[in-house]
Amino acid sequence: MMPIKLCPYELSDKIEILREEMVMIGLNEGFCSQKTIEASQKLDQYIAIYISIDFHLNELNGI
Repeated sequence: MMPIKLCPYELSDKIEILREEMVMIGLNEGFCSQKTIEASQKLDQYIAIYISIDFHLNELNGI
């Protein structure tokens, strides 16, 4: 996977776009199709990055 260079707000927007794409693929091709699974895995990667960034920002802010 290529490095992701987005600010948290852009990352949040990207996650929403990927989620919508995954749902559309699932509706069109089936939720167990390979394309849906791949879209879900890509979405999972972005969510994991977002959670990691959020965790580190909270750590820095003492939350």
